[in-house]
Amino acid sequence: MKNEATAEGLKATFDDWASALNEGELERFYDYFEEDSETLDEDFPWRMTKAEFVDHIGFHAKGGGKGMWEFFEWIPREVNVKTWGPTGHVSGFSTFRGKPRDAGFRQRFMGFTVAWHHNGTGWRLVCWHQSVLAGRIDGASPS
Repeated sequence: MKNEATAEGLKATFDDWASALNEGELERFYDYFEEDSETLDEDFPWRMTKAEFVDHIGFHAKGGGKGMWEFFEWIPREVNVKTWGPTGHVSGFSTFRGKPRDAGFRQRFMGFTVAWHHNGTGWRLVCWHQSVLAGRIDGASPS
């Protein structure tokens, strides 16, 4: 079903993609990214190519798996899935929570959007943007 060019197929693809990250199956996770995809991550200030993003996560994962983390989880919430032919958009909020091996518990609340393209055989991730919610809440309007 995840290979179908439908909202249901995109939702199944998104769920598998998020599961791959949470299970530390990074090769399966990266397989969804187009080679020329872009990622704007909450803990890195510039847009990254796929290769740069793989390197960025590699720093945290130390070559694969969960690496410097005892455990972590990326929890999507209020997920909204839309498709227009071969174009798909998944948006929502997420919580990244985890326990680094050398520090206390961490938790970040974010908004995210993920843009997808169906290439005729399956959904491919072309852009992932996530940012922390604090900037959207604190000082969003002048008082």
